Amino acid sequence: MLSTIVLPYSAHTQAALIGTEQAVARVQAQSERDKVRSFVARADVQNQLAGLGLSAAGASERVNALTDDEVQQLAGKIDSLPAGADAGVVTVLLVIVLVLVIFYLLDNKRWR
Repeated sequence: MLSTIVLPYSAHTQAALIGTEQAVARVQAQSERDKVRSFVARADVQNQLAGLGLSAAGASERVNALTDDEVQQLAGKIDSLPAGADAGVVTVLLVIVLVLVIFYLLDNKRWR
């Protein structure tokens, strides 16, 4: 009987509130990640990635593995692209591929 009274109040069952800043940061990070995912899912970008030897599934997996800071940088590059400019798309695409390749190489070193 004593344990049923004491156990619900142990340190392991305490919940904490998150601040507004944390909640906003999580939503913003998810929004930016969705922006990068939708960019990588575009047909013209997938064609460019396929030309570089990266499949759509591989690109999607690598976007999911990016850190929030990396996603924020890429989303900022996407936002700064001029509408309809091919040179900007190629530049952002190259930046994305470069980040994904670096991440891939670092990930392989970690598991060896």
